[in-house]
Amino acid sequence: MRDPRLMGAAVVALVCACGQDATSGKAAPEPLEARTTAPAAAPSGPAVATPAGSRGDTCRSWAELDPATLPPLPETPYTATFDRVWRTVLEKHFDPTLACKDWPALRAEYGAKLTAVADAPAAYKVMNDLLETLGQSHFKVVPPFSGAEPDDKAGGPARVPVHVRMIGEQLVVVDPKVGGVASGVPAGAALVKIGDKTAEALIERARSEAMRPGEVAYHAAFEASRALSCQPGQKRSLTYLDPGAGDTAVTKDVTCVTPPGELVSLGNLRDLPTTVEHRMLPSEGSGGKKIGYIAFNYWMLPMVERVKAAMTDLRGQGMEALVLDLRGNPGGVGAMSIPVARLLLQESGSLGKLQFREFAQEFNVAGDPDAFAGPVIVLVDEGTASTSEIFAAGLRDLGRVRVAGARASAGAALPSLLERLDNGALLQYVVGDYHSAKGTVAEGDGVAPDIAAVETRADFVAGRDPVLAAAMAAFDSKSP
Repeated sequence: MRDPRLMGAAVVALVCACGQDATSGKAAPEPLEARTTAPAAAPSGPAVATPAGSRGDTCRSWAELDPATLPPLPETPYTATFDRVWRTVLEKHFDPTLACKDWPALRAEYGAKLTAVADAPAAYKVMNDLLETLGQSHFKVVPPFSGAEPDDKAGGPARVPVHVRMIGEQLVVVDPKVGGVASGVPAGAALVKIGDKTAEALIERARSEAMRPGEVAYHAAFEASRALSCQPGQKRSLTYLDPGAGDTAVTKDVTCVTPPGELVSLGNLRDLPTTVEHRMLPSEGSGGKKIGYIAFNYWMLPMVERVKAAMTDLRGQGMEALVLDLRGNPGGVGAMSIPVARLLLQESGSLGKLQFREFAQEFNVAGDPDAFAGPVIVLVDEGTASTSEIFAAGLRDLGRVRVAGARASAGAALPSLLERLDNGALLQYVVGDYHSAKGTVAEGDGVAPDIAAVETRADFVAGRDPVLAAAMAAFDSKSP
């Protein structure tokens, strides 16, 4: 069973392309055909000024700082956990300058704030505020689960069978079923309430979690997904505006179901239901091309053969062009991107490089003369993150794919690890930096679409997929 606390920290990026799984102590898998280069030159000590990326300034490295030389922090019930978080970032962040921050000064500043907190949630907010000073994704402390919440609030491995996204300022049901199980809620319905949580409150929480305006839609979809999680067979009350009844508010109890698909585990993430879908698309709106469609929901190595089988089946049906749908795919194991990219590359190329503190690792893909050579369009949305972004940015920089979407991807492309703290809390932290072969950075702004579409609630009410329609129409052009 999945630990529901993990999804908030890990759904943004499950990738750990190399290194060690901090929760198990086992070596994590290296990317297939990846090349590890010599260790990056490390600054010799905390007083050494080092270049800070392309900013043109100099920053102090904290690589050899001895925390024992720092003044003690004020004693509070949360000081030990705070100090563990601070030290982990000091020791394991890929950038020994820590984004040019004065890390010891921040330790003193935020450590002192613990003396004024009234409870544990406030203490964990202080820790997360410290991490936010780095201005990067994949930094989060998830408090320990007390087990005191009632079942209808604690979530579970099942979910209400709907997919929800933020369209405009509403939480809209973009798919009224999961794994073929219909919810009875109409497509395009705007959620007003999930259980005892209002859509307004979920969106407000998303705004407070987002570091950038472009992240709000992602966080809103996640908050809705968390509110929709439940125990198998449990019922969850949904109140929604029914588009078929003039947006009259309707309340319906919906039975929770376990998502179908092969269960795969990664570190602390247990029993993730993985799915691979493929089909030939209707010829209307495609310029007469035979267009295949593949979608999968995580990047997990056991799924590679299923993706290969889908490609083989579609090519056997005469596929001339491919839509690869990575919308809502939050990432996974970076190694899976290599064999999937090889299905599309007849010539060798690189999807980019991950820079860790001690070494760099390139996502080199050996060309396959028998790879699919037709045009490819990758679909992205605010839920496309991590390995999905590395894949899309890398192949686009190679000139192999175009990207379609209504908005940019999540902008959360940094590899990270999850570490369990002594008190049961979890820490997610960045261990590497990513750049494509041409220097493109997916972190922050995300992968912007080449083919832009506009999504409205009315599209989903009518059963339209404007992003997919825009991609199919784009195959009429002569771009790759």
